[in-house]
Amino acid sequence: MTRAYEIEGMSCGGCVNNVKRALLQVPDVTEVTVQLNPQGAVITMNKSIGIEVLQAELNKAGHYTIRELVSK
Repeated sequence: MTRAYEIEGMSCGGCVNNVKRALLQVPDVTEVTVQLNPQGAVITMNKSIGIEVLQAELNKAGHYTIRELVSK
């Protein structure tokens, strides 16, 4: 399954790499695409992963905040 997220706190390419590396550490995450403008990520995972699990991993990498995008 693939889900889109908004990520706050990134300001450069280094931040993009930090976020991608951190999210790939989460078990069952198979692929991550991170973009700086607009700030966000598309995560492919084997099973549903709670936002709190993703946030916990990002907290280790820096001051980033992740939110699931809600389709309007």
